[in-house]
Amino acid sequence: MRIKIVSKPSSQILEIVQKIISTAKSQGFEIDEQNPDIIIAVGGDGTLLKAIKLNKPVIAIKAGRRGFLMDVNPESIDEVFKRLKENDYKIQEYPLLETNICGISSLAFNETGILADQPETILLTLSFLNSEIQIEGDGVLISTPQGTTGWSLSATGNILYGINAMEVAFINPVLSPLRSIVLPPTEIKVKVESKGYPQKIRVTSDGDLLKVINEGSEIKVKLSPKKAIIYRFFDIDPLRRILNGDK
Repeated sequence: MRIKIVSKPSSQILEIVQKIISTAKSQGFEIDEQNPDIIIAVGGDGTLLKAIKLNKPVIAIKAGRRGFLMDVNPESIDEVFKRLKENDYKIQEYPLLETNICGISSLAFNETGILADQPETILLTLSFLNSEIQIEGDGVLISTPQGTTGWSLSATGNILYGINAMEVAFINPVLSPLRSIVLPPTEIKVKVESKGYPQKIRVTSDGDLLKVINEGSEIKVKLSPKKAIIYRFFDIDPLRRILNGDK
């Protein structure tokens, strides 16, 4: 079995990476940067996002400031490789968002953002199910359940916990009682309306810029049939970690 390690270049994490490499080789695994079977993410949730984008099953080793979705502590590396060899783990699937805009298609693990590029409000019309609403503010985030533990949580204080749904979070809405809406899996269309002068709007996927667009553009976001796969060796409860300060 071939593995690839994704991590940040820090002295603390380098020690963990070296332990992973030596343990993997001693258990008969091969380090392969080009064609791995499994990705090992060493760090926090940001490192996990990078690993997920490689479209392989991921093992999540916590070594960062925030690791709500990381289940393996560094002292358990020996145990993890023994159990991996014996297929003694759970397979957990996570939904992905598919974003389509101007011929560009992208998958997001956490959220898609439609955001003002300048310090000014933007006007957006959102269409979903049989409803259409218009919101003015700094933008919106459309999040997966796991994505609500991050950026969306900071914006609204809400978490989607144990349900198959999407959250639309409004960033600093103007004169609106709504902070977010929870929807069943569906397609959401977001149209950038004109305020009477040219504006630029950033469309992001997990914080990475997809495209800068202008008024009149339309973005479509829905849950993808594809899933992100994480091999779980220990139970994880993101809600408890958030309430306990990620302990």
